[in-house]
Amino acid sequence: MSATASDAARMRAASATPDAGSSARRAERRTWVCFSLAFFVWCGLVAGALVTANNYRRYATDAAPALLSVDYGTVFYEGAAGFGQLRARPGMTVDEGGFVEVGESGRAMLELFDGSSVTLMRNSRLELATHRIGRFNADHTRLSLSLSSGAANLNVAGKLPFGREVTVATPHGVVSLSKGDYLVWVQEDGTRVSSYTGRAKAEIDTNVVRLRDGQRAILGPDGFPRGPFSLVENLVRNGDFSRQLQGWTMLDKGEAGRPDIGGTRRLVEDTIVGRKVQALKISRDTAKDTHNETGIVQEINRDVSAYRNVSFTAWIKIDHASLSGGGYLGSEYPLMLRVHYTDEKGGRPGWSQGFFYANPDNRPTEGGELIAQGQWYPYLGRLADLPERPAYIRSLEILSAGHDFDATVTDVRLIAE
Repeated sequence: MSATASDAARMRAASATPDAGSSARRAERRTWVCFSLAFFVWCGLVAGALVTANNYRRYATDAAPALLSVDYGTVFYEGAAGFGQLRARPGMTVDEGGFVEVGESGRAMLELFDGSSVTLMRNSRLELATHRIGRFNADHTRLSLSLSSGAANLNVAGKLPFGREVTVATPHGVVSLSKGDYLVWVQEDGTRVSSYTGRAKAEIDTNVVRLRDGQRAILGPDGFPRGPFSLVENLVRNGDFSRQLQGWTMLDKGEAGRPDIGGTRRLVEDTIVGRKVQALKISRDTAKDTHNETGIVQEINRDVSAYRNVSFTAWIKIDHASLSGGGYLGSEYPLMLRVHYTDEKGGRPGWSQGFFYANPDNRPTEGGELIAQGQWYPYLGRLADLPERPAYIRSLEILSAGHDFDATVTDVRLIAE
């Protein structure tokens, strides 16, 4: 019996059905695998986006500009991109990473985002290193400065979150400042840190000096901070003459063309308000009534431009003077104090103060002060209040001038703070 054509077709269809079913199942599996991979990729993207958003929320910060004011003189600004210096103008903004440089006779001020302010003195250079506000998280708010040269007076508002301090990096170490008023001054022999009010830390690596109101410290080039010391610094060496006349040189000047007896210097013991002191006595008994100046000189050579107060103090006593008042020209006092200095504009006006106890002949006394004869007098002269304020003090002189004189002085101080 032979097979018909329809039987053969049925046989071919029956043999092909299993292969078609397995192909469909494989296609279905591939579809599910693709769907699964796509789902996992989508989950990864969503998770990544969530992590990125969370990190952004936690760590996002905004760089806040500072406002620059030019008080006077030459001030330059250099942006973070470093395309060169520009002449600063009042009211311009300083971006994070930017530099402000003040010239020889200038002064400028930066107002920071937290209400703090920085006054930059002459020959100073400051970088606004970090000036950022946390956009969503206050923990990432930061304020740090870098002072590479010169002096900066910082008034710290103390408004950073979590009691965080303002930091100032210097070539000698790092200073951390809480709310208060400070002076940070970079000099060749170290960085001076003064706390007028407030608590501060001056540190080099792990070595730390802590300051509070009315104290100062020095970050030395040897790697060790020193202090705390009293805020007041005496620039005079051996002003109490406890080491005889060490640190002083002699001053003697006679009248030209009229040789005469000079003045004398000697150390004597005396008592001031119950305290025994060693003092310098300057005297002269002339034979010809010629002009003479006798005294001592000390080289100071200190920059005082950033100090708030510079004062001259001394204990003075005058026992005798043959000339009335300040003598014939108002410059012959039985005791005189002189300071030679350069002012903030580069001039050399100098300063002098004379003392006398009587003026029966009505001689000039401009620049003189009347004191009681034979009694110790405590003198205080505020050099920082002079119209031509000292920026650099070169030397000081203590002398007697005129014909006959007899005066005593001790505890001479040139106070800077």
